[in-house]
Amino acid sequence: MKTDYDITKQFNEDLIKAYNRVAPKSWSQKMAYEKAVKEPAPRYYVSPKQAAQIISPMLRGDFQRVDMMMPNRRRMYYSLFNKVLELSEKRSFIGKSLFYIMQFAVTTPAPEFFIDFRKLRELRSSVRLGKIDEDGRTTRSPAFKRCYAKLKEKRERAKASSMLQHCCSPVKSAPHS
Repeated sequence: MKTDYDITKQFNEDLIKAYNRVAPKSWSQKMAYEKAVKEPAPRYYVSPKQAAQIISPMLRGDFQRVDMMMPNRRRMYYSLFNKVLELSEKRSFIGKSLFYIMQFAVTTPAPEFFIDFRKLRELRSSVRLGKIDEDGRTTRSPAFKRCYAKLKEKRERAKASSMLQHCCSPVKSAPHS
């Protein structure tokens, strides 16, 4: 599954803002995390294409794929399904394709962020430790970069060595009959 980094970046920013709003009014950090993820979200953090692929079978009565999802994700898609049904009854959406309706549905405010509070805790620590860059992408640790550089160097030496052996090995001639 391809990640849409614009949505991910917006999700991270909005979630941190929600945390910053509720943290001063909370008794503990855990309570702040729990309140923040239950705050209304500015949108559904899924692309219209991905949402249409999940919602389309639901409109035909097939809920099997959604029912196998984790609880938060399942709640999000059921909420989005209800939003699509609501929008499709409006005059301006009658007769429009699911993808067209989905473009509007995913940008409407969501009732919550649909994640576990532990994900918010991980996000805050990742941002604080610099593991997430300004584009919302995860960055590699210095240890990972060193390890990868050593592996790359080792592969280049092995390749050069094999080419040297292949190039300089004596050519065996065919036996004379």
